[in-house]
Amino acid sequence: MRSFLPTRQLRQLKGADEGQALALTAVALVVLILMVGLGVDVGFMRYQKQQMQRAADAGATAGAAALIYGGNYTAAAQNDTAANGFTNGQNGITVTVNKPPATVGDPYYDNAGYVEVIVAQAQPTFFMRVAGINAVTVRGRAVASAVNSASACIYILDPSGTSFPDSGSANLTSACGILINSNSSTALNISGSAAITASSIGIVGNWTESGSAKVSPTPVTGITPFSDPLAGVGEPTIGSCTSQSGTYSGSQTATLNPGTFCGGINISGSATVTFTAGTYILDGGGLTISGSGTGTGTGVTFYDTYDSSHTYAPFNLSGSSATSFSAPTSNTYSATCCEGMLLFQDRSVPTSASGSSVSGSSGQTYTGALYFKTTALNYSGSSALAPYNIIVAYTLTLSGSTTINDNYSSLSGGVSPVHAAALAE
Repeated sequence: MRSFLPTRQLRQLKGADEGQALALTAVALVVLILMVGLGVDVGFMRYQKQQMQRAADAGATAGAAALIYGGNYTAAAQNDTAANGFTNGQNGITVTVNKPPATVGDPYYDNAGYVEVIVAQAQPTFFMRVAGINAVTVRGRAVASAVNSASACIYILDPSGTSFPDSGSANLTSACGILINSNSSTALNISGSAAITASSIGIVGNWTESGSAKVSPTPVTGITPFSDPLAGVGEPTIGSCTSQSGTYSGSQTATLNPGTFCGGINISGSATVTFTAGTYILDGGGLTISGSGTGTGTGVTFYDTYDSSHTYAPFNLSGSSATSFSAPTSNTYSATCCEGMLLFQDRSVPTSASGSSVSGSSGQTYTGALYFKTTALNYSGSSALAPYNIIVAYTLTLSGSTTINDNYSSLSGGVSPVHAAALAE
């Protein structure tokens, strides 16, 4: 005979408080398990998003840095996201690189000076599968700028040897940083009563100090080697020789217009030459201002080059205290030249060529970049009157007292001709 005792007991329990509590507990456990499961899924997605965001940040910064130097910004961005664990095309990962940013409504949308990187991947769920959700696409997005001012304004490119000797009573005060690419133990050699003060000093190799010489702050050594910071600036095209004379002496006065000066420009005696705004191509012969000769020009670039018929010669600028030149404040020559470029040496000039000499003493003013990628620069005197200077040279020798300022307010966006990459968002 079958027993109905369990059924009767359950019926009794159904109406009891204990039965209701058991049912509620069972429902609560189900809800709790679902909430824990959802938390696990959300936590996993959040972790993956953090990793993607780091990769996107690194990719955008690398892309912007490559853009500054005219490199392949897409490859640079994707290489850095891969280094951070997210390789485009693998395991369903997509790394999208946009220049300019393509996200409509973004503050940097369609701005050519910025690089946007979006890292995306479908991530599997665990407990959300109960609701039919098997995967959720997670993404990280970053935008980096290629138009920030670099912290340095003096770059010495020689990869070896004493590329920055500073001796005697030479005194340099720089509102911005100094970077020295030489791996020598005496890359910076300061002696005598010389003094260097800058916002920062970085050296690939090392430095020495003797006598009563002073360096402030203490240089950071062992930095990563760097390349030409103005590599992205386009070079002007050499045209036909102008009919304008390039030689002025005695008490001559003249006004010159932009053009190609075959044999260069030479101003001596008490001659005075005014240069109208534009690019002056010095095809052999360089630019020399000596004696009490005077040259003035606003918005000018002097491009020093050579060819098979015209031998290269450097810049030799001394002349009178009235000499004053300032670089263009926009790229009037092309999309990449020559904003902020004052003295521009052809990059193909061999390192064995004669170096240039620029004197900023007695009130002479040179505003802009002094760019000598492959040759030496001897810079003397003070440029305190110039709102900014950028010095890029293979080696640099100083004499006298020199002040370098960093007021770029006259340039587009108020930024240096040497750009630095930085995250914008």
